[in-house]
Amino acid sequence: MTAVKLSYFGTNSLVIQKGASTLLIDPYFSRPRLLALWVKLNPDPLRIMKGLSLAGVKHVDGVLLTHTHFDHALDVIEVIRQAGGCLVGSQSAMRLARSGGIEEKRCISVSLRELYSIGDFQVQFHPGCHLPFSMPLNWLFPEDGQISENLTIPAHFWAFQCGDTYAIQVEHMLVFGSAGFVPDAYRGLKIQTVVLAVGGLETKPRSYLEQFYQETVRSTGARQVLLSHWDNFFLPSERGLKQLGLSFKIIEQIQELGAVYGQTVQVLAYGETYRV
Repeated sequence: MTAVKLSYFGTNSLVIQKGASTLLIDPYFSRPRLLALWVKLNPDPLRIMKGLSLAGVKHVDGVLLTHTHFDHALDVIEVIRQAGGCLVGSQSAMRLARSGGIEEKRCISVSLRELYSIGDFQVQFHPGCHLPFSMPLNWLFPEDGQISENLTIPAHFWAFQCGDTYAIQVEHMLVFGSAGFVPDAYRGLKIQTVVLAVGGLETKPRSYLEQFYQETVRSTGARQVLLSHWDNFFLPSERGLKQLGLSFKIIEQIQELGAVYGQTVQVLAYGETYRV
Protein backbone atom coordinates (compact mmCIF):
# COMPACT_ATOMS: atom_id res chain seq x y z
CA MET A 1 0.00 0.00 0.00
CA THR A 2 1.34 3.43 -0.98
CA ALA A 3 2.16 5.57 2.05
CA VAL A 4 0.30 8.81 2.70
CA LYS A 5 2.49 11.65 3.96
CA LEU A 6 1.52 15.00 5.45
CA SER A 7 3.66 18.13 5.75
CA TYR A 8 2.74 21.25 7.71
CA PHE A 9 3.34 24.91 6.79
CA GLY A 10 1.58 26.90 9.49
CA THR A 11 -2.05 27.80 10.30
CA ASN A 12 -3.93 24.85 8.76
CA SER A 13 -1.79 24.64 5.61
CA LEU A 14 -1.33 20.95 4.88
CA VAL A 15 0.46 19.25 2.00
CA ILE A 16 -0.65 15.65 1.54
CA GLN A 17 1.21 13.31 -0.80
CA LYS A 18 0.58 9.79 -2.03
CA GLY A 19 2.68 8.43 -4.86
CA ALA A 20 2.71 11.08 -7.59
CA SER A 21 -0.43 12.83 -6.28
CA THR A 22 -0.54 15.94 -4.09
CA LEU A 23 -3.38 17.67 -2.27
CA LEU A 24 -3.30 20.98 -0.43
CA ILE A 25 -5.70 21.76 2.40
CA ASP A 26 -6.26 25.41 3.40
CA PRO A 27 -3.01 26.72 1.86
CA TYR A 28 -2.07 30.05 3.46
CA PHE A 29 1.41 31.36 2.74
CA SER A 30 0.84 35.14 2.52
CA ARG A 31 0.21 35.58 6.26
CA PRO A 32 -0.46 39.37 6.27
CA ARG A 33 0.21 41.08 9.59
CA LEU A 34 -2.57 42.03 11.99
CA LEU A 35 -2.48 45.70 10.99
CA ALA A 36 -3.21 44.65 7.41
CA LEU A 37 -6.75 43.76 8.49
CA TRP A 38 -7.56 47.48 8.43
CA VAL A 39 -6.92 47.59 4.68
CA LYS A 40 -7.87 45.22 1.89
CA LEU A 41 -6.11 41.85 1.91
CA ASN A 42 -4.21 40.63 -1.11
CA PRO A 43 -2.39 37.33 -1.61
CA ASP A 44 1.39 37.66 -1.93
CA PRO A 45 2.47 35.78 -5.10
CA LEU A 46 6.15 35.75 -4.07
CA ARG A 47 5.46 34.30 -0.62
CA ILE A 48 3.15 31.73 -2.19
CA MET A 49 5.83 30.77 -4.72
CA LYS A 50 8.42 30.44 -1.94
CA GLY A 51 6.00 28.42 0.21
CA LEU A 52 5.20 26.00 -2.60
CA SER A 53 8.90 25.66 -3.39
CA LEU A 54 9.77 24.96 0.25
CA ALA A 55 7.02 22.33 0.30
CA GLY A 56 8.47 20.75 -2.85
CA VAL A 57 5.18 21.31 -4.65
CA LYS A 58 5.28 21.89 -8.41
CA HIS A 59 1.79 20.64 -9.24
CA VAL A 60 -1.25 19.79 -7.15
CA ASP A 61 -4.22 17.61 -8.01
CA GLY A 62 -6.62 19.42 -5.72
CA VAL A 63 -6.89 22.33 -3.29
CA LEU A 64 -9.42 21.51 -0.55
CA LEU A 65 -10.99 24.06 1.80
CA THR A 66 -12.43 23.33 5.23
CA HIS A 67 -14.07 26.80 5.16
CA THR A 68 -13.49 30.20 3.57
CA HIS A 69 -12.21 32.56 6.27
CA PHE A 70 -9.24 34.58 5.01
CA ASP A 71 -6.66 32.53 6.93
CA HIS A 72 -7.78 29.46 4.96
CA ALA A 73 -8.90 30.85 1.60
CA LEU A 74 -7.02 34.08 0.80
CA ASP A 75 -4.30 32.31 -1.22
CA VAL A 76 -6.24 29.59 -3.03
CA ILE A 77 -6.69 31.38 -6.38
CA GLU A 78 -3.00 32.27 -6.65
CA VAL A 79 -1.99 28.77 -5.51
CA ILE A 80 -4.07 27.24 -8.33
CA ARG A 81 -2.59 29.70 -10.81
CA GLN A 82 0.93 28.69 -9.79
CA ALA A 83 0.47 24.96 -9.13
CA GLY A 84 -2.65 23.96 -11.07
CA GLY A 85 -5.25 21.53 -9.80
CA CYS A 86 -8.92 21.95 -8.98
CA LEU A 87 -10.61 23.79 -6.13
CA VAL A 88 -12.82 21.58 -3.96
CA GLY A 89 -15.13 23.06 -1.36
CA SER A 90 -18.33 24.88 -0.53
CA GLN A 91 -20.52 27.22 -2.55
CA SER A 92 -18.58 30.08 -0.94
CA ALA A 93 -15.38 28.55 -2.31
CA MET A 94 -16.98 28.31 -5.75
CA ARG A 95 -17.92 32.01 -5.66
CA LEU A 96 -14.34 32.82 -4.69
CA ALA A 97 -13.09 30.74 -7.62
CA ARG A 98 -15.38 32.47 -10.09
CA SER A 99 -14.30 35.88 -8.82
CA GLY A 100 -10.70 34.85 -9.47
CA GLY A 101 -11.33 33.59 -12.98
CA ILE A 102 -10.89 29.89 -12.24
CA GLU A 103 -12.60 27.79 -14.92
CA GLU A 104 -15.77 25.94 -13.94
CA LYS A 105 -14.24 22.62 -14.99
CA ARG A 106 -11.58 23.11 -12.30
CA CYS A 107 -14.13 23.64 -9.51
CA ILE A 108 -15.88 20.92 -7.51
CA SER A 109 -18.75 21.99 -5.27
CA VAL A 110 -18.95 19.19 -2.72
CA SER A 111 -21.86 17.17 -1.42
CA LEU A 112 -21.62 15.76 2.09
CA ARG A 113 -20.23 12.23 2.33
CA GLU A 114 -19.93 11.79 -1.43
CA LEU A 115 -16.72 9.98 -2.38
CA TYR A 116 -14.38 11.94 -4.66
CA SER A 117 -11.36 10.53 -6.49
CA ILE A 118 -8.73 13.26 -6.75
CA GLY A 119 -5.46 11.99 -8.17
CA ASP A 120 -4.66 8.83 -6.24
CA PHE A 121 -6.71 9.98 -3.24
CA GLN A 122 -10.18 9.10 -2.02
CA VAL A 123 -11.76 12.13 -0.34
CA GLN A 124 -15.00 12.74 1.54
CA PHE A 125 -16.42 15.89 3.13
CA HIS A 126 -18.24 15.47 6.43
CA PRO A 127 -20.36 18.08 8.23
CA GLY A 128 -18.35 20.49 10.32
CA CYS A 129 -18.82 23.53 12.49
CA HIS A 130 -16.59 26.52 13.10
CA LEU A 131 -15.58 27.11 16.70
CA PRO A 132 -18.14 29.58 18.07
CA PHE A 133 -16.46 32.68 19.46
CA SER A 134 -17.74 35.40 21.74
CA MET A 135 -17.23 39.13 21.08
CA PRO A 136 -14.95 40.54 19.78
CA LEU A 137 -13.49 37.42 18.14
CA ASN A 138 -16.79 36.50 16.52
CA TRP A 139 -16.51 39.78 14.62
CA LEU A 140 -13.16 38.68 13.19
CA PHE A 141 -14.18 35.07 12.59
CA PRO A 142 -17.98 34.67 12.37
CA GLU A 143 -19.13 31.07 12.27
CA ASP A 144 -21.64 31.60 9.48
CA GLY A 145 -22.19 33.78 6.41
CA GLN A 146 -21.43 33.21 2.73
CA ILE A 147 -18.95 34.81 0.34
CA SER A 148 -20.68 37.23 -2.00
CA GLU A 149 -21.01 36.60 -5.71
CA ASN A 150 -19.34 39.94 -6.45
CA LEU A 151 -16.23 39.48 -4.29
CA THR A 152 -13.13 40.95 -5.84
CA ILE A 153 -9.61 40.66 -4.46
CA PRO A 154 -8.02 42.59 -2.81
CA ALA A 155 -10.86 42.51 -0.30
CA HIS A 156 -11.49 43.34 3.35
CA PHE A 157 -11.13 40.42 5.74
CA TRP A 158 -14.84 40.40 6.51
CA ALA A 159 -15.60 39.60 2.85
CA PHE A 160 -14.10 36.15 3.45
CA GLN A 161 -17.18 34.77 5.16
CA CYS A 162 -17.00 31.29 6.66
CA GLY A 163 -19.28 29.47 4.23
CA ASP A 164 -20.10 25.86 4.97
CA THR A 165 -17.56 24.20 7.27
CA TYR A 166 -16.31 20.67 6.70
CA ALA A 167 -14.25 17.94 8.29
CA ILE A 168 -12.29 16.55 5.35
CA GLN A 169 -11.49 12.85 5.17
CA VAL A 170 -8.48 11.95 3.02
CA GLU A 171 -8.07 8.17 2.99
CA HIS A 172 -7.94 7.27 6.72
CA MET A 173 -7.14 10.78 7.94
CA LEU A 174 -9.75 13.31 9.13
CA VAL A 175 -8.86 17.03 9.06
CA PHE A 176 -10.61 19.73 11.08
CA GLY A 177 -9.87 23.32 10.05
CA SER A 178 -11.54 24.75 13.15
CA ALA A 179 -12.10 23.47 16.68
CA GLY A 180 -15.81 22.96 16.17
CA PHE A 181 -17.72 19.74 15.66
CA VAL A 182 -21.11 18.27 14.80
CA PRO A 183 -22.21 15.76 17.48
CA ASP A 184 -22.23 12.12 16.33
CA ALA A 185 -21.13 13.04 12.80
CA TYR A 186 -17.79 11.15 12.82
CA ARG A 187 -18.63 8.01 14.73
CA GLY A 188 -17.43 4.82 13.07
CA LEU A 189 -15.48 6.43 10.21
CA LYS A 190 -12.48 4.10 10.76
CA ILE A 191 -9.94 6.88 11.01
CA GLN A 192 -6.28 6.35 11.85
CA THR A 193 -5.15 9.99 12.11
CA VAL A 194 -7.03 13.14 13.13
CA VAL A 195 -5.68 16.63 12.47
CA LEU A 196 -7.16 19.05 15.00
CA ALA A 197 -7.04 22.82 14.55
CA VAL A 198 -6.67 24.12 18.11
CA GLY A 199 -6.77 27.90 17.54
CA GLY A 200 -9.25 29.56 19.88
CA LEU A 201 -9.81 26.55 22.13
CA GLU A 202 -8.32 28.52 25.02
CA THR A 203 -11.51 30.62 25.01
CA LYS A 204 -13.61 27.57 25.87
CA PRO A 205 -14.12 25.72 29.18
CA ARG A 206 -12.46 22.37 29.84
CA SER A 207 -15.81 20.64 29.34
CA TYR A 208 -15.91 21.85 25.73
CA LEU A 209 -12.39 20.57 25.07
CA GLU A 210 -13.24 17.14 26.46
CA GLN A 211 -16.40 16.90 24.35
CA PHE A 212 -14.45 18.08 21.29
CA TYR A 213 -11.89 15.31 21.87
CA GLN A 214 -14.55 12.67 22.41
CA GLU A 215 -16.40 13.60 19.22
CA THR A 216 -13.43 14.08 16.91
CA VAL A 217 -10.91 11.53 18.19
CA ARG A 218 -12.42 8.80 20.33
CA SER A 219 -15.56 8.31 18.26
CA THR A 220 -13.50 7.81 15.10
CA GLY A 221 -11.13 5.22 16.56
CA ALA A 222 -8.08 7.33 15.68
CA ARG A 223 -4.76 6.42 17.28
CA GLN A 224 -2.73 9.41 16.04
CA VAL A 225 -3.60 13.06 16.77
CA LEU A 226 -1.78 15.91 15.03
CA LEU A 227 -2.32 19.50 16.17
CA SER A 228 -2.48 22.41 13.71
CA HIS A 229 -3.54 26.08 13.74
CA TRP A 230 -1.58 26.63 16.97
CA ASP A 231 0.62 29.41 15.58
CA ASN A 232 0.32 33.19 15.32
CA PHE A 233 -0.73 33.43 11.67
CA PHE A 234 -0.26 37.21 11.65
CA LEU A 235 3.50 36.70 11.67
CA PRO A 236 5.62 35.57 8.70
CA SER A 237 6.85 32.00 8.84
CA GLU A 238 10.39 32.48 7.50
CA ARG A 239 11.91 32.65 11.01
CA GLY A 240 9.79 29.88 12.47
CA LEU A 241 6.32 29.79 13.95
CA LYS A 242 5.31 31.54 17.17
CA GLN A 243 2.52 30.30 19.39
CA LEU A 244 -0.80 32.11 19.28
CA GLY A 245 -2.16 33.26 22.63
CA LEU A 246 -2.41 30.51 25.22
CA SER A 247 -2.31 27.65 22.73
CA PHE A 248 0.44 25.95 24.74
CA LYS A 249 -2.04 25.34 27.58
CA ILE A 250 -4.55 23.71 25.23
CA ILE A 251 -1.79 21.59 23.71
CA GLU A 252 -0.83 20.34 27.18
CA GLN A 253 -4.45 19.48 27.95
CA ILE A 254 -4.90 17.57 24.69
CA GLN A 255 -1.69 15.67 25.34
CA GLU A 256 -3.11 14.74 28.75
CA LEU A 257 -6.29 13.43 27.10
CA GLY A 258 -4.21 11.41 24.66
CA ALA A 259 -2.30 9.84 27.54
CA VAL A 260 -5.57 8.91 29.24
CA TYR A 261 -7.28 7.45 26.17
CA GLY A 262 -4.31 5.91 24.40
CA GLN A 263 -3.58 8.20 21.42
CA THR A 264 -0.25 9.68 20.42
CA VAL A 265 -0.52 13.48 20.27
CA GLN A 266 1.99 15.56 18.31
CA VAL A 267 2.20 19.25 17.58
CA LEU A 268 2.74 19.70 13.84
CA ALA A 269 6.12 21.32 13.22
CA TYR A 270 6.74 23.69 10.33
CA GLY A 271 8.11 21.91 7.27
CA GLU A 272 8.13 18.49 8.94
CA THR A 273 6.67 15.42 7.23
CA TYR A 274 4.55 12.81 9.00
CA ARG A 275 3.40 9.41 7.84
CA VAL A 276 -0.36 9.14 8.30
